[in-house]
Amino acid sequence: MVAYNIFLNFVEILTLTTFVYLYYSLSSRKQFCLLLTSLFLICELCDILRENGIVLMLGYFITSYIFVIYQKNNLYLGDAFILGSYIFFIYLCTFILYYLFRPLLNSEFPILFYILVGTFSKTFLVLFTYWLLEHLKYNLNVPNKQYLIVIITEILVLSIFGIIEYASVDITVSFSSFIVCSLLLIVFFLIIMNGIYFNKIYTEKMQYEKQLQKEKYIKQSLRLIQNISYDIDDKKHRIHWILEHIKHLNNDTNTEISKAIEQYQSKNTYQKLVASKNPVFDILISVKINRLQDDNISIKPFFEISQNEKYDDLDFIDVISEILDYVKRHNEITLHIKGQGIYTLVELYSENDFYDYDRCKIESDLIVKKKNIYKDGIYYMKFLLKGTDDDVGENL
Repeated sequence: MVAYNIFLNFVEILTLTTFVYLYYSLSSRKQFCLLLTSLFLICELCDILRENGIVLMLGYFITSYIFVIYQKNNLYLGDAFILGSYIFFIYLCTFILYYLFRPLLNSEFPILFYILVGTFSKTFLVLFTYWLLEHLKYNLNVPNKQYLIVIITEILVLSIFGIIEYASVDITVSFSSFIVCSLLLIVFFLIIMNGIYFNKIYTEKMQYEKQLQKEKYIKQSLRLIQNISYDIDDKKHRIHWILEHIKHLNNDTNTEISKAIEQYQSKNTYQKLVASKNPVFDILISVKINRLQDDNISIKPFFEISQNEKYDDLDFIDVISEILDYVKRHNEITLHIKGQGIYTLVELYSENDFYDYDRCKIESDLIVKKKNIYKDGIYYMKFLLKGTDDDVGENL
């Protein structure tokens, strides 16, 4: 029976060593042999001292984790969580089988109990280890703070489990109910803390995922707008040369044809914008300005803004687009957009009265102030839009 017990211990130690060696990628066979020897000596020492519960589990865990830390040259609590859970499974499997075959202890063949429990527990352990190594192909190199509460909870649960196991297996062993209840109460509060903490992490993760989706959508929209813009430019270019060819063939024999062609060409002259390094803003405002130009509204853009994601925000761009909707036809105006701390000044001005003030009813939370001014022969329409960066630099 002693030889059988040593054999079972060896299988358990060999399986645990194999898991640590393969999963945590220990670098040499020397490390494998050293870990195997260390764990086997701990196991036999605990057998001699009759400490086969918590002490043995802690011995396995501490020794194995020292080898993992030595291999990685760093301490990751994610590694400790996986290793601790694996060692917990070793004893959970044995404990469950102990209760399944416990009636055999009172039968005529009590030795059958030890054979069945030992054989089944080690077989399940080997199969589970094989499955784990096949499917768990990644390392949990996550921030330690995400696992600290989990590790503390795990240690307390293992301690309670060990206490219950001792009391169940050895009826002569008894523990204070106060200790058990105190540990359970601590575990209860830690589980609540786990829930709150991981809910916070989940919320942050979802916000991050939404931001990534938003950026992906913006990039896709940007590519689509660029392709449409290039296609329109190409068609305008072809139409321009076709009209030039028609003018050449006409040779001023029909002045109405020449005049119509010249009007179309002047109306559809593409005006290139100064890039502000905010791609979505640049393209959408370019499209808007060129549409207005088709309605005989000539807009000269003048931007004093830095590269900032707030300018690529679709709500911000929609407000500027709506502001431009109230410009009267047959006007030439300057569109001046200037960053002012947390605000952005959108200013339109011209020598002629160009804005439909009576119809201008823009409703947006982004607009802080709006004002129309006539000064030194120039008509101004100003809007102050709020943003998210620094302090206010100047007012309207």
